[in-house]
Amino acid sequence: MTETRNQANARFKTGLHRSERVIWLLFGIVMLSLADLVLTLSYLTTVGMSEGNPIAVWLLQATNSVWSLAMYKAITVTICVTLLYKIRFQRQGELAAWCAMLILVALSVWWNQYSRYQPLLPLGSDHIVMIGDTFEQPLISRKPRTSLVQ
Repeated sequence: MTETRNQANARFKTGLHRSERVIWLLFGIVMLSLADLVLTLSYLTTVGMSEGNPIAVWLLQATNSVWSLAMYKAITVTICVTLLYKIRFQRQGELAAWCAMLILVALSVWWNQYSRYQPLLPLGSDHIVMIGDTFEQPLISRKPRTSLVQ
Protein backbone atom coordinates (compact mmCIF):
# COMPACT_ATOMS: atom_id res chain seq x y z
CA MET A 1 0.00 0.00 0.00
CA THR A 2 1.43 3.35 -0.95
CA GLU A 3 1.40 6.42 1.24
CA THR A 4 -0.38 9.53 0.20
CA ARG A 5 1.60 12.71 -0.12
CA ASN A 6 -0.01 14.13 3.06
CA GLN A 7 0.94 11.06 5.10
CA ALA A 8 4.52 11.26 3.83
CA ASN A 9 4.70 14.98 4.72
CA ALA A 10 3.29 14.28 8.19
CA ARG A 11 5.89 11.56 8.80
CA PHE A 12 8.66 13.89 7.58
CA LYS A 13 7.49 16.70 9.88
CA THR A 14 7.25 14.28 12.80
CA GLY A 15 10.81 13.18 12.11
CA LEU A 16 12.02 16.79 12.01
CA HIS A 17 10.29 17.64 15.29
CA ARG A 18 11.73 14.50 16.89
CA SER A 19 15.19 15.44 15.63
CA GLU A 20 14.89 18.92 17.14
CA ARG A 21 13.76 17.51 20.49
CA VAL A 22 16.65 15.05 20.53
CA ILE A 23 19.16 17.79 19.71
CA TRP A 24 17.86 19.87 22.63
CA LEU A 25 18.04 16.81 24.88
CA LEU A 26 21.62 16.16 23.75
CA PHE A 27 22.50 19.75 24.61
CA GLY A 28 21.03 19.19 28.08
CA ILE A 29 22.95 15.92 28.45
CA VAL A 30 26.23 17.65 27.63
CA MET A 31 25.53 20.56 30.01
CA LEU A 32 24.50 18.31 32.92
CA SER A 33 27.50 16.05 32.28
CA LEU A 34 29.81 19.07 32.45
CA ALA A 35 28.16 20.18 35.69
CA ASP A 36 28.64 16.66 37.10
CA LEU A 37 32.33 16.74 36.14
CA VAL A 38 32.88 20.18 37.68
CA LEU A 39 31.20 19.14 40.93
CA THR A 40 33.07 15.85 41.06
CA LEU A 41 36.44 17.55 40.55
CA SER A 42 35.56 20.25 43.06
CA TYR A 43 34.69 17.76 45.79
CA LEU A 44 37.59 15.43 45.00
CA THR A 45 40.14 18.20 45.32
CA THR A 46 38.67 19.82 48.45
CA VAL A 47 36.65 17.90 51.03
CA GLY A 48 36.64 14.56 49.26
CA MET A 49 33.73 12.34 48.37
CA SER A 50 32.61 8.79 47.86
CA GLU A 51 32.88 8.01 44.16
CA GLY A 52 30.28 5.51 43.05
CA ASN A 53 31.83 4.64 39.69
CA PRO A 54 34.46 1.90 40.14
CA ILE A 55 36.08 2.76 36.80
CA ALA A 56 36.50 6.38 37.90
CA VAL A 57 37.98 5.28 41.24
CA TRP A 58 40.43 2.99 39.47
CA LEU A 59 41.45 5.76 37.04
CA LEU A 60 42.01 8.22 39.87
CA GLN A 61 44.08 5.78 41.90
CA ALA A 62 46.06 4.47 38.93
CA THR A 63 46.98 7.88 37.53
CA ASN A 64 46.76 10.22 40.55
CA SER A 65 45.32 12.78 38.17
CA VAL A 66 41.93 14.37 37.72
CA TRP A 67 42.72 14.72 34.01
CA SER A 68 42.22 11.00 33.45
CA LEU A 69 38.75 11.27 34.98
CA ALA A 70 37.96 14.32 32.83
CA MET A 71 39.10 12.49 29.68
CA TYR A 72 37.11 9.37 30.61
CA LYS A 73 34.01 11.48 31.14
CA ALA A 74 34.56 13.40 27.88
CA ILE A 75 35.03 10.21 25.87
CA THR A 76 31.99 8.42 27.30
CA VAL A 77 29.70 11.44 26.91
CA THR A 78 30.97 12.05 23.37
CA ILE A 79 30.27 8.44 22.38
CA CYS A 80 26.79 8.56 23.93
CA VAL A 81 25.86 11.88 22.34
CA THR A 82 27.25 10.84 18.94
CA LEU A 83 25.27 7.60 18.93
CA LEU A 84 22.08 9.36 20.00
CA TYR A 85 22.62 12.05 17.37
CA LYS A 86 22.96 9.41 14.64
CA ILE A 87 19.60 7.87 15.55
CA ARG A 88 17.83 11.15 16.34
CA PHE A 89 15.08 10.60 13.74
CA GLN A 90 14.03 7.26 15.22
CA ARG A 91 11.60 6.82 18.09
CA GLN A 92 14.15 4.67 19.95
CA GLY A 93 16.72 7.45 19.68
CA GLU A 94 14.36 9.94 21.27
CA LEU A 95 13.45 7.49 24.01
CA ALA A 96 17.12 6.83 24.76
CA ALA A 97 17.84 10.57 24.84
CA TRP A 98 14.97 11.13 27.29
CA CYS A 99 16.26 8.28 29.48
CA ALA A 100 19.79 9.74 29.51
CA MET A 101 18.42 13.18 30.34
CA LEU A 102 16.26 11.83 33.18
CA ILE A 103 19.24 9.96 34.63
CA LEU A 104 21.31 13.14 34.60
CA VAL A 105 18.47 15.17 36.14
CA ALA A 106 18.26 12.56 38.92
CA LEU A 107 22.04 12.85 39.35
CA SER A 108 21.68 16.63 39.62
CA VAL A 109 19.06 16.22 42.34
CA TRP A 110 21.43 13.82 44.11
CA TRP A 111 24.26 16.40 43.87
CA ASN A 112 21.96 19.03 45.35
CA GLN A 113 21.17 16.79 48.31
CA TYR A 114 24.79 15.70 48.68
CA SER A 115 26.08 19.28 48.71
CA ARG A 116 23.45 20.28 51.25
CA TYR A 117 24.07 17.42 53.69
CA GLN A 118 27.73 16.57 52.95
CA PRO A 119 29.11 18.26 56.09
CA LEU A 120 26.79 16.10 58.21
CA LEU A 121 27.61 12.79 56.55
CA PRO A 122 30.07 10.35 58.13
CA LEU A 123 33.06 9.38 56.01
CA GLY A 124 32.58 6.07 54.26
CA SER A 125 35.31 3.53 53.74
CA ASP A 126 35.25 4.45 50.04
CA HIS A 127 35.86 8.17 50.76
CA ILE A 128 38.51 9.52 48.41
CA VAL A 129 40.24 12.90 48.44
CA MET A 130 43.19 14.42 46.59
CA ILE A 131 45.90 15.36 49.04
CA GLY A 132 48.83 17.03 47.35
CA ASP A 133 49.33 15.12 44.13
CA THR A 134 47.87 11.79 45.20
CA PHE A 135 44.45 10.43 45.94
CA GLU A 136 44.02 9.03 49.42
CA GLN A 137 41.35 7.01 51.15
CA PRO A 138 41.67 8.29 54.72
CA LEU A 139 39.73 5.49 56.39
CA ILE A 140 41.65 2.63 54.83
CA SER A 141 44.52 1.78 57.12
CA ARG A 142 47.78 1.12 55.42
CA LYS A 143 49.85 -1.60 56.97
CA PRO A 144 53.59 -1.12 56.78
CA ARG A 145 55.38 -3.51 54.52
CA THR A 146 57.26 -6.20 56.34
CA SER A 147 60.29 -7.96 55.06
CA LEU A 148 60.08 -11.68 54.44
CA VAL A 149 63.73 -12.08 55.43
CA GLN A 150 64.49 -11.39 59.07
